[in-house]
Amino acid sequence: MRVGRFELGPGAIILIFLVMAGLVYVGLDKLGVMDKVKDTVNPPGDKVGDSKIPEKRANLGDYKDIPGSEVKAPEKTTDNPEVVIGIWTWQTVSGLIDAVGGPGKSGDHKDSCLCQAGITNTQLVVQNDTAEQVKALAAGQMQLVTTTGDQSAVDIAGANKLLRGNKAKVIWSGGYSFGEDCLMGPESWKKDPQLARGSVIVTAVPYCDWNVTVNWASDNQIPVNPNEEVYDPQAINFVNAVDHIEAAQKFVKNSKVSLTNLATNKKEDFSIDAVATWTPGDVTAAKERSKVTYKGKQEKLQKIVSTKEYSYMMPNILFGNEDWLNQHRDYVKTLLRCIARSNEKIKTDDNYLKNRIAPLNALTFNVEGAGPTFWYDYFKGKTEDDVFLGGSRVNNLAEVKHLFGLANNLPIEQSIFGITYTDHAKRLQKILPNRLESYAAVKDVVDLSFIKDISDEQSATPVYQAKFEGGQNTGTVVRANYQITFPSGSATVTSSETKVLEEIRSLLIRASDTKVILYGHTDNLGDDATNMRLSKERAQSVWQWLKKSDPSGVNINDNRLQTIDGFGPTKPLPSNQNRDEKERAANRRVEIVLK
Repeated sequence: MRVGRFELGPGAIILIFLVMAGLVYVGLDKLGVMDKVKDTVNPPGDKVGDSKIPEKRANLGDYKDIPGSEVKAPEKTTDNPEVVIGIWTWQTVSGLIDAVGGPGKSGDHKDSCLCQAGITNTQLVVQNDTAEQVKALAAGQMQLVTTTGDQSAVDIAGANKLLRGNKAKVIWSGGYSFGEDCLMGPESWKKDPQLARGSVIVTAVPYCDWNVTVNWASDNQIPVNPNEEVYDPQAINFVNAVDHIEAAQKFVKNSKVSLTNLATNKKEDFSIDAVATWTPGDVTAAKERSKVTYKGKQEKLQKIVSTKEYSYMMPNILFGNEDWLNQHRDYVKTLLRCIARSNEKIKTDDNYLKNRIAPLNALTFNVEGAGPTFWYDYFKGKTEDDVFLGGSRVNNLAEVKHLFGLANNLPIEQSIFGITYTDHAKRLQKILPNRLESYAAVKDVVDLSFIKDISDEQSATPVYQAKFEGGQNTGTVVRANYQITFPSGSATVTSSETKVLEEIRSLLIRASDTKVILYGHTDNLGDDATNMRLSKERAQSVWQWLKKSDPSGVNINDNRLQTIDGFGPTKPLPSNQNRDEKERAANRRVEIVLK
């Protein structure tokens, strides 16, 4: 074949054909055409490994004496589609379970709120892997699915990819993890988080409890090693598990882990020092390996940090495909009214929680050895051998509005959900960029119209606020320094420091159940007496800015403030002698300690 002045042989012709075919394929793939072709051949939900809705579980037990629902149903709807809702083994969905009535369809439970409201075709499926829930959502096998607020950027990005657009919309929050998601390790870490450098922690990477650990490490400015093949003595290192149950089992077994030590460049065996897990994994870890030997010293196993301290970090989130949601607005609003009313009942009637909700949760979760007493105890949280285990809370409508910023007309970016969604997404992209290449802006992943449409629902109990009872808040949850620049001789906060201040605000809101200590520091230039005064005034200015940034007063308020003081130039950073401008700038800072 001749092209212009060139004579092409068979090999060159084949090569040109392959290159052109490749370019066409890339172009079609970019346009999403190839995905459609693939799905036609092998639809989502039918691929190997795709989600299948499990058969009804065996051995559900026999709880015939469960009291009936005492929740008044809303006005009946005629919008009664077939609906499957994916849930985790997580008691923040207690109100949803109550509304449905337990395993089976809502119509099987004539007294349930949903059945009374005309909804008979809704059922729950326990699936602890949200990636599988998302596949079922895209395949039309599930209509609503759950995840956590901090994890939602990952799961919604996965859903939007399968749904071909920003169609996944968050519409509700059932409650919060309130202690059960945790990092458990040597108790010395509670006094000094920096002692966790060089540790090996087993957890399911990169899910909820890993998130707790990464948040805690980042807030304490401790590096995290993302490579599970190597050991970094200056960082927190991870060993992977498939889920929170296996993480607890691996921790208890404590088999040696072979990793390449970056300090010696040799393969070495390491013990597992700590576990990040959630209930019932925390109960297993505490009862079956109550002591750990860390760096040659035997110590008691303790909860180092959990969603008890990070009390607004991990909301339960309910989301679905906007196309389906808008087709069934009456159904969705009726469902949300029932959940809100059930959650209000749970919050105000302990007998209802004990005698109805706990057995329903036992039936629905169907975890071996975990009956109603187990779920009742660990919903409320229980201290055993000085270790607090479990802990969940549920949301009424007022708390849902607070989460999404509706109560104070906050932009969604500044709401609690905006913080949990965005903060962790940024961290994950930094640590494991291949796990989250991109994510939608938070304003594009919520549809708050359903919440607004049921705003006439009454909330008898106020939005949860930390109580700080005596004897608590003794350990150090976070100790970190933030550089904040003030005009010379002034304690006025300037707009140039907004980014740093918002970073501190996000920390304080996520960790709302911690007491706050604020210290101001300066460099060694100028008069010492003036610097001492200025450093305290600057710490006070920062606190005033932080309080003003929370118009609700729920998450940042004076009840949290334990100490505020200034040290002038008397406590420079370790190894810092104010020898040059770089060192002096590092000493012009605010130190935050959360207890």
